Amino acid sequence: MYTPPKKIAEAARQLDFSQPLEFNDPRYVDTEKGRGVVNYNQLFKKMGFELTDSSDISNVSLPESGHTLFCGHIGCGKSTELRKLGEKFSRSGLFYVVFVDVALELDTNNLQYPDLLMALAGRLCEKLKNDGIEINSVFLTNLQSWFDQKIATSETTKSFAVELKAGLKATMGIPLLAEIFGKLTNSLKMGTTYKEELRRVIKNHVTEFANSFHQLITAVERETQNRGLADKVLFIVDGTDKLSGKDSESFFIEDANQLKVIRANFLYGAPIHLIYSNNQIQQRFKYFILPMIKITAKDGTKLRDGYEVMREIVLRRVDITLFENPGTFENSGTIDKIIEYSGGSPRELMRILKNAYLFAEDKFTEEAVNDGINRLATEYKRMFAFKDASYFKILAAIDNGIDADMGSGPASKLRGRLGGTIAPVVFEAV
Repeated sequence: MYTPPKKIAEAARQLDFSQPLEFNDPRYVDTEKGRGVVNYNQLFKKMGFELTDSSDISNVSLPESGHTLFCGHIGCGKSTELRKLGEKFSRSGLFYVVFVDVALELDTNNLQYPDLLMALAGRLCEKLKNDGIEINSVFLTNLQSWFDQKIATSETTKSFAVELKAGLKATMGIPLLAEIFGKLTNSLKMGTTYKEELRRVIKNHVTEFANSFHQLITAVERETQNRGLADKVLFIVDGTDKLSGKDSESFFIEDANQLKVIRANFLYGAPIHLIYSNNQIQQRFKYFILPMIKITAKDGTKLRDGYEVMREIVLRRVDITLFENPGTFENSGTIDKIIEYSGGSPRELMRILKNAYLFAEDKFTEEAVNDGINRLATEYKRMFAFKDASYFKILAAIDNGIDADMGSGPASKLRGRLGGTIAPVVFEAV
């Protein structure tokens, strides 16, 4: 049985706001009720099907393909929720879920669509191998032939193919493809001398790759249906929300057609600023926005559901005895103050706690919490120090609920980064 740490140093190690929680992590909190009127039924409809708690799974009709963006403000919990959704889809038998975390498997500082295509093939084959699912070789031939005929014969990449094949184990079928595409993905991540040449060859022959890959996907869906495991394949791609502004626009807008050439179901983590970029993303993808946790109404009233969710996030990591004055919803204490200044962002909640730990001794006192808030406010102050003075008016307008016309420039991206309600800690800074 998991119990939250009762020693402050141990609790501090639970406050890593950059690490998403896996679906079975005991620290996970279901935050849906705290996010307001937005719920996952809306996401499912965007993806092309309807699913409720009372749905008969056998009657749920899934689309043949679809590309949906899972957007949200920085720190709202997208990566954790994507993992939970993947587990939900797998457990229900709706989807055979292939999870690709590009932050781990590829270089998010220099990501292009050929890199992801190779990772998708590699992860699907690796999952099939690990799950012991065999696919008739007739459905694998075209994909292996694509590698042999395009990568292995190109003047610029055939030396790479020779090196790759020399390191292969004596395998066949799915294990062989898993190894080939795994090595291709790793080469694109590590920045080898062949990186740009590989990308060029893949781009030149992307249609042939897509057709061969789709043949495998179709065979996988037929096999998982026969086994009663799942109806369709779903690729969940996480980490693409961490791309820089320019890179994300190149990836999701300029190269959208190349991403969508793969005919399957996709759910991508995506940066929310794309929604405010001249509406270009709406012309290419369906999207769902995961909002921050709602802790305050427009009139300033505290929202119980939001506070309860945020308190639970804290208390799954820090035992309540470590707070000098934890308080309750009716009688605010240090926990509620942390929640208030977080603005409903789980990431900012963790940052304040992490900062407060630096000033605490054996408990989170009110003084330590205040120091933690001030430290975070200082970090924001540095961030805004180089911004145009007009940004401060924009921040005030956003916080007041005014939908100011900000076009698609830096001001628009600022709104996408900070969201529709500005955390009090930001105004503490500015």
